[in-house]
Amino acid sequence: MLLTSTGVIPKSQLEEESALLRCKIEELNRNTVRLIAEAEKLVQESKQLTTQMKSLENASTKPRWPLTH
Repeated sequence: MLLTSTGVIPKSQLEEESALLRCKIEELNRNTVRLIAEAEKLVQESKQLTTQMKSLENASTKPRWPLTH
């Protein structure tokens, strides 16, 4: 048992709450890993889009002289 300012909490209840908290922390950790992986994908896609946009901008600003043979 644990004595708190609000009363006594049975050890079994503390163990249940601790187990529930551990499960929630594990779930939070898994979700954090997923979010980081998604963020990394988005950053990579953003870099690719930026490269494509720069390529298009460069292509559109190049002078277009008629080809003479």
